[in-house]
Formats: sequence, C-alpha cells, structure tokens
Amino acid sequence: MKLLLVIAASAFAILASSNASLAQGTAFTYQGRLTDGTNAASGTYDLRFAICDAAANGAQLGGALTNLATSVSNGLFTVTLDFGAGVFTGAARWLEIAVRTNGGGAFTTLSPRQALTPTPYATFAGGANGAGISGTIPAGTIGNGTITSNMLAPGAAAANLAASGQSAVPSGAGLISLNDNDTNLVAAGCLKTAGYVYLANTWKQLLPSSPPVGRGDFAWVWTGNKMIIWGGYTGSGSDFQNVNDGGCYDAAANSWSPVTTNGAPSPREADSAVWTGTEMIIWGGYSYDTSYHYFNDGGRYNPVANTWSAVATNGALAARRGHTAVWTGTEMIVWGGGYYDGGTFSEHDYNDGWRYNPVSNSWSQISAGGAPAPRFGHTAIWTGSEMIVWGGWNGATCFLDGGRYNPATDTWTPMAANGPPFSPPWKTPPALWTGNDMFVGNGRYNPASDSWLPANLRASGSEQEVWTGSEVLAWGDGVFNQGGSYNPVSDTWTLMNTNDYPVPPARSGYAAFWTGSAMIIWGGTYYGCLNDTWSTTPPKRLYLYLRP
Repeated sequence: MKLLLVIAASAFAILASSNASLAQGTAFTYQGRLTDGTNAASGTYDLRFAICDAAANGAQLGGALTNLATSVSNGLFTVTLDFGAGVFTGAARWLEIAVRTNGGGAFTTLSPRQALTPTPYATFAGGANGAGISGTIPAGTIGNGTITSNMLAPGAAAANLAASGQSAVPSGAGLISLNDNDTNLVAAGCLKTAGYVYLANTWKQLLPSSPPVGRGDFAWVWTGNKMIIWGGYTGSGSDFQNVNDGGCYDAAANSWSPVTTNGAPSPREADSAVWTGTEMIIWGGYSYDTSYHYFNDGGRYNPVANTWSAVATNGALAARRGHTAVWTGTEMIVWGGGYYDGGTFSEHDYNDGWRYNPVSNSWSQISAGGAPAPRFGHTAIWTGSEMIVWGGWNGATCFLDGGRYNPATDTWTPMAANGPPFSPPWKTPPALWTGNDMFVGNGRYNPASDSWLPANLRASGSEQEVWTGSEVLAWGDGVFNQGGSYNPVSDTWTLMNTNDYPVPPARSGYAAFWTGSAMIIWGGTYYGCLNDTWSTTPPKRLYLYLRP
C-alpha cells in the first residue's frame, strides 16, 4: 500500500508565548487528504503526529500523539491535536505524520513534513511579544488599576491637571515636585512657593548569601547588571594576605556567585581592571611580602563561562602598581604607576603608557611626548575620544596637574593645572565622567573649555563617587561615613542623612556603583576587612506648589 498525504486545509491557533494561555486551551484542528496510490483512501487508519523544529532532521518538540482508528472518507480526515504549552513559541514548526492501517504493523512516515503557518485570522492570543505591537490599545481592554505612576511620562500628571481644569485638585491644595522650576505645574495654574521639603536618603543593608571574604584594594568592575570583584588583600592586624579569588554580585537578584580561581592570575592588590563589554581584564599590581613582588601580567575573566584566559606578557610594559587603565571600546590603555624599592627605600615611577588589544592579545607602546610627569596613585577616565589622567604622587610631590591622550593621533595635550587640592595629599580620589565633565573629589573639569569650573562641592574629596545621570552621588572619605549628592545644573550640594540608623561603617578601598536606581557599596577596610553590602538613593528636595 502506498500512502500519500495531501494537505487540503489546516486551521489552528498558535500561542505567541508559551507561558500564557486562555480558555480555548492549546488544541487545534487539523484536516488532511490521504491517498492510497492514485486513489483516495477510505477506511480506518492509525495516524501518529509529531512537531519538529526543521523541515528535515532537526529535533522533535514534546511527545508524539497517536490517533487510533481515525476515520478516512474519500481521502479526507479531521483530527484534534493538543501538544500542550511550550511547543508553539513563535518559531517555525513542521508537522511530521506517520500512518498505518488500523491495528497494522509499523508506521510509515510520510514525506515531506508539513509546514505549520499562522492562521489568517485569530480571535484570541494567549500572549504576544510587546516589541511587535503597534497601533492603539482600546481603553476598554486596559484593566482598572493596572497603570501605575512609573508608567506615566514625565509631566503627564501635571499636564492632565491643565487639560481637566484642575477639577481634581481643590483650591488651596499643595502639590510637590522634584523640579525647582516645574513648567508643567506652572502651566496648569499652580504657584511655586518659597518652600521645599527635604527627603533624606535612607541606607539599607543588603544581606546576600555567601559573599566573598572581606578585602581591600581589590580590582572590580560594573558590567551594567553585575559587579565583579577580584583579588586584593584580606585579614586583619598584621595578618594580611593577598588572594586571587573573587565573586560576581547580581544586583537585581541580590546574590553572589564565586569567580573561579582556575587559571586566575596570582594573588595581588593595587592592580587595574576594565570591563570590555564581555570580559574583565585585570593587569599589574603587587603582592605584599618581605620584598614586595610587582607584576607585569594579568588575566581576562569571562563571567558567562566563568573562565580565565591569560593576557600576553610579550611586549608588555614593566611591572608596576598604582597605574591606571581605561577601556576605549576596542583597547585597554595602561599609563603611569611605579614600584617601591625596599632595598634603597626609594620610589620609582613611570610616565609611559601601552595599549593592549584583546583580539590580537598584543601590546603596543603609546607616545610619551608631552605626557605628565611620572607618578602613581593618579586617576583616569575615558571621555569617548580621550584618556584624561590627573593628580597622583611620586613619594614626595602631590601633583595637581594632568594630561589628555588622544589614541587616534597618539598625542598628549596638557590640561589646566589649577585643579582642586585633596586630602590626604598622596591619595587622589577616583574620577568619574558625566558625558560633559570630569568630577574628581571636589573638583569639576570641563575638557571643552580646558577649565576647572566652579562647583559648590564640599571642602574635602570623596572616597567614591558615582554618576546617576543627573547628579554626582558621593560617599565616604576613608575615615568618615558622610556623603551627599551634587547637582551640576543648580550647583547645589545636598548632604546625605547619617543621623538615622543603619548607616554603613566608614571604610576605604571599597567598590561603589550606580545600578540605575541606587548606589551600592561593598567591601573595603577600616580596622579590618569588610564584606558587607549597602544601598542608598540620593537625597531629594521636593518643591512646593500651591493650587490657587
């Protein structure tokens, strides 16, 4: 018997998302035409159906369905098939059919497989990919209470007040805004008062399970959703030791996972770290022993695979610590740093720089003409086109100058040297880039005008600073657990609240990053090594408006 399946019609509903279903379920009706040789088949047959992800070969998705004693009349049959949820996810699917006479022997698989295409019109869908939706959603299909404040566009509520004649806001009522000059409220007829309400920040101690052991002077990067820390020193009192382990902190899940030590560089501190978008590259540093051991090697850590690969040492710059490294988008640029000679009790510093290409795993030296004087402990940022280095120390002199390096032209340009002092003089605070200005400690440098701009920052520098997108959020200066936020538009500094507990203990050598909604700090040292995690949001001023 020669069996041939000819598809006459098929009608079915495919769910756009496997995690949603409505009352109609996941079953669909399938119609086909079966021939025996050149004649239309009639009688009772056993049919077996399976869903595959390719027209040939590929994989079968889910289990097969067998319809015994299926009636076939003049070649036509109709069956109802239900492969359950999770099969039709929007990707291409093919139906494989096998047939035998009712109660016969082995099944004969028919060829070719039948492509399952969407129906011309579907009444319901269990789910949909929001990225593919266009047009307007009818108001009647939006559930009551499902639109929350975070889904509204800025100014939408105030604009609605103006459109509705403020009928919902009684005369004499007060309104608040984060904006000192809220044009939407003014346009709605509200009057700005002279007052504001101070909304202090609140610290919260996060308690993720299994954090790495506490440490200081470790390398770390923020990937955009995870913080990776590695190396540094741990212990207390005179029992300090360098380590070569670390951890990945998932800010959304508030959880840690270990960084493998298999293939990792040797234990060290004061090394540099950059994030390439897929890897953390660490380089240099030193380990504390009786003679200090300095390194000119490093490693590349892939957090997805949890694996290390080596950074080439052939052609690399000399071993050092206290250098800086920036990522340009294609290369890592390392500059400056030095080493301490314990035999002669003297500091030896560099003002050379090198570019590392991870694709070719190779080094090349950059120009030293016009570079700042040799130093270590300075700070550096990448603007998108230049590396700016500033500050630093050489064991005797505190530098309040710097330089700008352009890798496209391999040239250095001096920068305005009247930058702000910092305390202690041998420790330059980390710098951050806002997209327009470089902030370092209590200073604000604008490369477009090559000038240090007036900034109403606090008198002393900060141990760590982050950029929220609109404000500089700073905390700590090594011995004090103080901080605040600086608004460059209004040139105002708002102190953090440190009177309400809990407040994180003071520390130095810690990590701080901005998640998009909060600043998180981790680790560091202060009379011992810490491994606690804290978060805070910037303090705010809520400005008062009055409804006449």
